[in-house]
Amino acid sequence: MGKMHYKRKLVIVFIIIGTALGLYVYSAFSQKLTKSTDLSDESIGGFKVFDNISSPEFIREYGEPIDQDNNNAYDYYYWKGGLKTASINTDEDKGEIMRLIISSRDDDQFENSLQTSKGIKLGSKKADVLSKYGDHYYKSYEQGADIIGYIDHKRNITLEFWCVPGGRVAEIRLDDADVI
Repeated sequence: MGKMHYKRKLVIVFIIIGTALGLYVYSAFSQKLTKSTDLSDESIGGFKVFDNISSPEFIREYGEPIDQDNNNAYDYYYWKGGLKTASINTDEDKGEIMRLIISSRDDDQFENSLQTSKGIKLGSKKADVLSKYGDHYYKSYEQGADIIGYIDHKRNITLEFWCVPGGRVAEIRLDDADVI
């Protein structure tokens, strides 16, 4: 009886590991399998991936950062109006934006005026995202969010909408597709 119970537990563990591994592999390749969406005009708060936070236009719009987090690859800056950027921190490309993020916090649920070039903002309905950006998207699930993502294979840019239960957009990310 004890041996049979052990085998049953072992089978359950392998099923769980296999399922987790399968979901990881699927999400890793789902971007590559998704048809391309033209994101050449896409911006958040009027700025695009590969713009620079040191440009006169960016400084005029956002001023000095409110806060900063650094890691080995990127400097993350928090700007007025709820914008967050990740930019390159090496000499030759220093300040080049690799990720633009707008997200809600618990204390300001969906309070942010920033939006995508097609008018999607925090609190928009998932159905609005699909109607404006189309049906060539990948899906993912992370940190309790249902993620709808679009990829521009030619420009290597992704646009992700992180939706909370209830189908509302709680975070938007415009990224260089290689950002991790």
